[in-house]
Amino acid sequence: MCREKLFKNIINNYQNQKTKIVFQEEPTSGYKTRTIKNASADATIAFATDFSTSGEKLTHESVLNQGKKYIGLNVNDISESNKSKMIEFAIEELNKVNAKTLNIAGNRIFTMKGKYNQQQVDDLTFEILHAIITSPNLITPIELIRSGGQTGFDEAGIKAAVKLNIPALVLAPKNWTFRDITDIDKYDEVEFKKRFDTI
Repeated sequence: MCREKLFKNIINNYQNQKTKIVFQEEPTSGYKTRTIKNASADATIAFATDFSTSGEKLTHESVLNQGKKYIGLNVNDISESNKSKMIEFAIEELNKVNAKTLNIAGNRIFTMKGKYNQQQVDDLTFEILHAIITSPNLITPIELIRSGGQTGFDEAGIKAAVKLNIPALVLAPKNWTFRDITDIDKYDEVEFKKRFDTI
């Protein structure tokens, strides 16, 4: 299915209240292909405490290779002044490309173990995205938020989309693969989707 047709289907499903989150399973194995596809959004906001991980490097490369906008937000310092700077920077970058679709990426919860738990990541992501989406300085409204649905910021971005009443798309790895807090891969569709039931 072409990108535009997929986008329209997601919007229609959401407007018809059939679903708040559209879940899709990537047919190829591993994390790479689904990362590339998610990076096809107009812009990607990557939240991270560590941008040197293989996942963050792949996301950055995938976005730039497709000529899309990459917005990296370092969340090691989440003081109010730094959050304000991140929000202002993200809005400026989104406006440069009139982004309508947004990919949320970033570190998995294991990578941030000892620094942030999932609830803290959820709260931070919602706070920042809410400020961006509702800002009078944002020129083009965001019409779709997508992610790979992994723990950490992927998960938080989709939860924030639902709270913000924005259509959400999760493109998950084949076999609904995700890594838990112990950094072990799980292959379970029910467990994958259950993480989003609290929203």
